[in-house]
Amino acid sequence: MRARSTAALAGALALALAAPVALLSPAAATDDPGTAGPRVSEALVAVGPEPGGAEVELDTSVFVPDGDGPHPAVLLTHGFGGSKDDLVEQADDLADDGYLVLTYTARGFGASGGRIHLADPDYEIADARALVDVLAERDDV
Repeated sequence: MRARSTAALAGALALALAAPVALLSPAAATDDPGTAGPRVSEALVAVGPEPGGAEVELDTSVFVPDGDGPHPAVLLTHGFGGSKDDLVEQADDLADDGYLVLTYTARGFGASGGRIHLADPDYEIADARALVDVLAERDDV
């Protein structure tokens, strides 16, 4: 039963994250070869603690397209065993199309803290919610 509810929650979260992207039109992309591309910033973002109480930070990158915004936002995550570095090309492409993109390395991988919890709603799913909150707090989204 827990596996089914976890899978359903993960699917609902993916749909919730994708739906706003489908409904919002990004800024027009430019084909000017002189443009520098998106601005990229790196940060460690505090999310919920581990079961023992140890605080966890996730390694994130934000790709900001040209223009003041507001921009539609996309949250990208990697596959099992990967990291945010696997998403650079996709994030660049989306930013070139006018989307602000937040990529992150999941809990327990790469430079992110914590342990792997396999899409547990209390950990990885909660982490994704916390990152959506980070996006929602931005003035350019």
